[in-house]
Amino acid sequence: MINKRLAIIGVGPRGLYAAENFITQLSLAQDQTTVELLLFEETGDFGNGQVYSTDQVKSNWINITERILTLPKRDEVVYNGISIPSFSCYHQWANLNFDKIGSSEPDTYPPRAKIGEYLKQRFTSFITPLLLHKIAFLYQQKVTNIQLSNNAKVSITTLSKTYTNVDEVLLAIGHQPTYVTPQLVKWHSNFKNNSNVKLFLDPYPVKNYIDVTNTTNKTTVGVRGLGLAMLDVMRGVLAKQGFFKIIDEATKKSEFISSTRLQTIIVPFSLDGLPPVPKPLNKNIDDLYKPSDEQIYNFEKEIGNQTAQSNAKGVDFLVSAIVPIVARIYTSLPHTLETKNYTFKQVEEAAFKWVTNQNYKHSLILPTATPIVALLNSYIGMATAKSAVSLDFCIGQVWRHCQPSIYKQLSYNNCSNTVFEKIIKLDEEIKRYSYGPPVESIQQMLALVKAGILNLDFVKNPKIELSINGWVLSTGNKSIELNVMINSVLDAPKITAVKSDLVKSLLHNESIKIVSDNLGVQTTKDGYLIEKDTKNKLPIALLGRLAKGTVIGVDAILECFGDRPTEWAKAAVKGK
Repeated sequence: MINKRLAIIGVGPRGLYAAENFITQLSLAQDQTTVELLLFEETGDFGNGQVYSTDQVKSNWINITERILTLPKRDEVVYNGISIPSFSCYHQWANLNFDKIGSSEPDTYPPRAKIGEYLKQRFTSFITPLLLHKIAFLYQQKVTNIQLSNNAKVSITTLSKTYTNVDEVLLAIGHQPTYVTPQLVKWHSNFKNNSNVKLFLDPYPVKNYIDVTNTTNKTTVGVRGLGLAMLDVMRGVLAKQGFFKIIDEATKKSEFISSTRLQTIIVPFSLDGLPPVPKPLNKNIDDLYKPSDEQIYNFEKEIGNQTAQSNAKGVDFLVSAIVPIVARIYTSLPHTLETKNYTFKQVEEAAFKWVTNQNYKHSLILPTATPIVALLNSYIGMATAKSAVSLDFCIGQVWRHCQPSIYKQLSYNNCSNTVFEKIIKLDEEIKRYSYGPPVESIQQMLALVKAGILNLDFVKNPKIELSINGWVLSTGNKSIELNVMINSVLDAPKITAVKSDLVKSLLHNESIKIVSDNLGVQTTKDGYLIEKDTKNKLPIALLGRLAKGTVIGVDAILECFGDRPTEWAKAAVKGK
């Protein structure tokens, strides 16, 4: 007899870890409830999801060094007499022993497909015994609607069927489709019947456009956006036309070796024209920016103070807590810009002013008006410890080390919605530094500039006009015509921008009166949705970027394997 019927919608990394934790918590309970587990994953990539699809191009790199990719092992679980085998942690699976790998060795950033293979294998070993004993059922179907009945049961509607009498649902969905910007709508409308002009609204999957640029015809590719996705687009466009060769391991300096007579030009651009900033090359350099345990403890205590959160009128309480750490680390670095000319307090003040206004100018801060190739070379010098470090570079790296603490202390905080939005906006602004790519990616950009393939003349907010042949970008007295455009700008986690049927059904369904606002859906600390009228927990939980209270990093794979899925699983089993 089935005691509980539970569904998980979205079985990528987060859904996988949630399912593992749920079965583990059930196995630890004295009364081992008999469950039926319905798992829905539209892409069919169970365990790894679309982001970590195993058939994507190898040039799509994960943006986390393998050194810190500490995905935990799964211990053997015995549930109702069913044995689910253990599965190794990522480092063991990938045969990486960082006790033996030197701290001066360059960090590695694997293809996302490699991580996908780990996740896929992990899911298969977990689910096989459950499928065999008819505990779990897999559905490669798109869920479009969720309904709550009078008896508190949930029904789930897909494009082909409705599943009723579900006791509880966990939504572990990741990126959802969003409304297209007016600019992209205009472009699509203008070129939808023009076969000579190609517009791609999403940078993934790369295979959608890889062959469009791999032709004998001259192709000029515009890339809207200058962030991490642009780098994947850049490599993807050239994937069949040559390869990068590292010519200096100490700095990852590279050159592009063309296998064909290249006729491709790539032209990226963004509003501010500022490129992503590389992470430090290796552990030794990265550790220079790592706060001490005492600094982290004091930082968490300060920003986690609920009174301070309630009284906050803006982001100052957060910035004031981090800039003393920044100043202490910056003034202790072996090679910086002009620090001898400034007191500790002046460095601290400069850091505060820059974090709260990145247009702030100071001799310790790298001027953003610097030509982009010079900017890239400067960042590479800092990331490889070959040149003096600017204060803004230091801030970005310290911020990255503090992000887990920010996420932990400011999730489910006492800040007003207005302040919370400002915190999210600030973190998005700092991401150019804190979420930077490996040094090798920036060296690849320079290699393509040298080869005449990457044109950086139009990076900063060019004038864009439409022609019969595509887009004409101009700046000053220069112009260029593009016949292919790829949008690489990814959406911010704002629920009001999401257009998926499932999310809209949640927001506007009268049977599920949930608390939500411009930021996202309000949940309890263990992930359950809250009913507007009663403030009671609903039998629907939500983990991930659409849950209000999730500040940063929710899509990062380390967060998918973080505390939230565990807390949900404990509550789901207790509420059986």
